[in-house]
Amino acid sequence: MPKSPKARRADLLSPEVKEYVAENMKERIYATITLLALIVALWKTAGDHTAGGSVASIIGTVTALWLATLISSRISHRAVHGKSMASRDLGRLAFTSSGLFVPAIVPTLLIMASLTTFISLKTAFMASIVALLLSLFLLSFTAGRRIYTSPVRLIIVSTAEMAIGIGVILLKLAIGE
Repeated sequence: MPKSPKARRADLLSPEVKEYVAENMKERIYATITLLALIVALWKTAGDHTAGGSVASIIGTVTALWLATLISSRISHRAVHGKSMASRDLGRLAFTSSGLFVPAIVPTLLIMASLTTFISLKTAFMASIVALLLSLFLLSFTAGRRIYTSPVRLIIVSTAEMAIGIGVILLKLAIGE
């Protein structure tokens, strides 16, 4: 099977750059799962929230994750290496941690759409949950296409990995937050 242009470009990346991209994607997936938990809690209590407050909660959450990543990376680097991070390492950290912000885009736009009469805030939360689950599936599916030759196996693996997000939702609903 011939490789896509995107796959051919990925093959040209150095192992170091591939690791940076993998770290960025890891942060994006982590933020997606975290936002699922937050948005399910907002959805359950939609009547208690405003669109502005909900957007602030989402942006605040990913910003807090980003700051926690920066601080934990800097502290752990000093602990292991006995020195501060070099400028190059700080640039790498800035790129890899930027993936934390990407999952907030669609939910923010959907919630802002609820300011119109087009959709309600509760519907915006539900659409955000669906969008985040689909993004988990699509990230897994896209990543797995280079590994799995069987489409059935690829769909099963991607669905199983998306099930982590569904598990987060079920847990939030079960504990009643």
